[in-house]
Amino acid sequence: MKPEPQTFLYTVTTPIAGLAFFSEQLRDLRQQGYDVHLAHPPQPSELVARTVARSGVTFHSLPMAREISPRQDVRALLGMYRIIRSVRPDIINYSTPKAGLLGGLASVVARVPLRVYFIHGLRSETAATGRLAHLQPLLRWIERLTCACAHEVVCVSASNRDEAIELGLVPAHKIRVLGAGSPAGIPVERYASPDPVAVEEARAALGLEAQAPVVGFVARLAAQKGIEDLLLAWPSVLAQMPSARLLLVGEVDTANPLSERAATALREVQGMVQVPFEADMSRLYPLMSVLTLPSRHEGLGMVVLEAAAAGIPTVVSDASGVRDANIPGVTGLQVRTGDVNGLARALVELLTDPALARTYGEQGHRWVSEHFAEEKVWQLWNDFYQQAWEKRRVIGLRSKKRATLLGGAALAAFALGLAGRLRRR
Repeated sequence: MKPEPQTFLYTVTTPIAGLAFFSEQLRDLRQQGYDVHLAHPPQPSELVARTVARSGVTFHSLPMAREISPRQDVRALLGMYRIIRSVRPDIINYSTPKAGLLGGLASVVARVPLRVYFIHGLRSETAATGRLAHLQPLLRWIERLTCACAHEVVCVSASNRDEAIELGLVPAHKIRVLGAGSPAGIPVERYASPDPVAVEEARAALGLEAQAPVVGFVARLAAQKGIEDLLLAWPSVLAQMPSARLLLVGEVDTANPLSERAATALREVQGMVQVPFEADMSRLYPLMSVLTLPSRHEGLGMVVLEAAAAGIPTVVSDASGVRDANIPGVTGLQVRTGDVNGLARALVELLTDPALARTYGEQGHRWVSEHFAEEKVWQLWNDFYQQAWEKRRVIGLRSKKRATLLGGAALAAFALGLAGRLRRR
């Protein structure tokens, strides 16, 4: 192995994942002088394409289906292998379920020197509330295989790490969390100091009054995200706070449709404003009095951390991955997963106590700045890569030395045997 790594290859299943998780970190690696490559499906949005181009990263188009599709998956695996053979990375970071599996398998065959699997979340657990619930055993087997392909496994949060170990997906010595977690950190300044003109334009466009108490929800409208609990809790909130508004940022997940009860509640909800997800949420967080994410399971509640960076208090469930993004009684409140009444009470508590909400918001901003600022997380990744590379290099040198010794011993044995035969003659 080389003394130092020179070439990185990152691969993700969707273009938006590359933008959301890694774009700024990859640019930082590029500025350090590394040759950086990113592989994901073609036809990214204009924003993704522009961001990748600005970062100086080399993009590789890799068609792949997000869901299980044997024929397409085989083609994608071959495509992944071709990209790896072309790039010849020293380090591959493969993540998200489909790209993780394909990247792991292809990089083993291509003998990439350092293979890192980054767990954004456990698909087998997030699928438990969706239409793929019956495939949970298969999904766990796939996750176990993907972990086995890696030299090192990094997890996005401590609760997901503990869950992965408990489920037998990966041995404890092989998996770690960098710092407090997060894929690539939070751009704290962006959320702490938004453009005031853009904020007021958004407020006017959405018809929100300046003093209106607003509960924000930023996620796909899917069962896993706890949207049904929020919709069922909302009438109770509205009864106690008639002026409250519910700001939903996201759209219904057609791959995992809502239950009939949740769909009905969504159609009939009062005081709601719904807008599509925005890649840069900095103009929308300031419109919220509190952000809630009552998910059933997450890798890490990134929108919770973003809101906290903006000084917004948060109310979350105590589910795996969500609780890592909130300190109860410090940055916001936590409720038991699925507790509709508890969720309503927590939201009302913060909406009716602006001083408490402000305190939680200020403390949340400080906490995120200290533990999740992107520059700090990037440095944790840099240190990890250097340590993992040196570990692999030492193992390689030992293996080479062992092979040399074994080869020398075999040669000596052959020579002694030959000498003995000659003497007998």
